[in-house]
Amino acid sequence: MKKQTLDLQTLTMISLFAALIFLSIQFFKIPVGAQFIHFGNALVVVGCLIFGSKLGFLAAAIGLGIFDLLNGYAAEIPVILLEALAVAVVIHFLYERLFQRKDRLRNILVTAVAAALVKIVLNIFKYTLTGTLLGGSSLPAAFLLAVAEITGTFGSSLATVIAVPILYPIFKQVRKAHKQRSPLEKQG
Repeated sequence: MKKQTLDLQTLTMISLFAALIFLSIQFFKIPVGAQFIHFGNALVVVGCLIFGSKLGFLAAAIGLGIFDLLNGYAAEIPVILLEALAVAVVIHFLYERLFQRKDRLRNILVTAVAAALVKIVLNIFKYTLTGTLLGGSSLPAAFLLAVAEITGTFGSSLATVIAVPILYPIFKQVRKAHKQRSPLEKQG
């Protein structure tokens, strides 16, 4: 296995992307019931597509973790990180392995849909489990309550499916342009 080292430029790009994930959730959210619709999940997917699933997950963990920490959701951080990890793993096997990182619109769209479905399924599972174990509800009742409770997840998933095919080519070009700058331009 090839050892991957992180240079300062890559660390800076990942940090900036983490900040973008945080800012997109912090300032561009639409409240829907107990949840809200945001573009953070879309940017997690874009980050995984641009930087690869490992570094994309790193950016996601930082950005999502900071948002949760600063907004009173610290107890949710482990669960949110597991959800982001699951999304990164799906992107790894689907986009990086199956599609071999080929940037066809179909591949990007299928990856975005798969990531959105992973978030929906995991949220339904999380709230169903919580409803049965902690709320004392029957499994069918907890499931129905979970589906009703995740309207924000449905909205964010729709935003992911729409935004990823639009944002990915833009961020890819920015990343490509940044990589192509000559060393003299970087110093000046």
